[in-house]
Amino acid sequence: MELALFLLVVKHCILDLALQPLSYPEGKSKFNYFGLYAHLQHYIPHGLGTVFVLLFFVDPCTALICGLIDYILHWHIDFSKTHTRAYFGWTNKNRQFWLLNALDQLLHFSTYYLIILIVS
Repeated sequence: MELALFLLVVKHCILDLALQPLSYPEGKSKFNYFGLYAHLQHYIPHGLGTVFVLLFFVDPCTALICGLIDYILHWHIDFSKTHTRAYFGWTNKNRQFWLLNALDQLLHFSTYYLIILIVS
């Protein structure tokens, strides 16, 4: 399962960092259906990427459940980060902004660790 964890981290780096748009989608800070664009552009691809990776290691039902877990947790982690940053007015010129982003990434990587624990 070490390879599965590594591939989930690679998937995350590609989708969350390399393919991150230069500006955040308008709906990324909205929790409900008004943020549909953010879901289609960002959160759903994370869930589907997790399903794709895990299909090489587990049965399709388990891969789908884990993809749903990734989708939901990624959405809530990013939603919390976006609102925390907006509430405090932090920008990339503030140390807190970077600490918050580090926490965001730690939580995403912890999600993949949790998923590996579930499927192991």
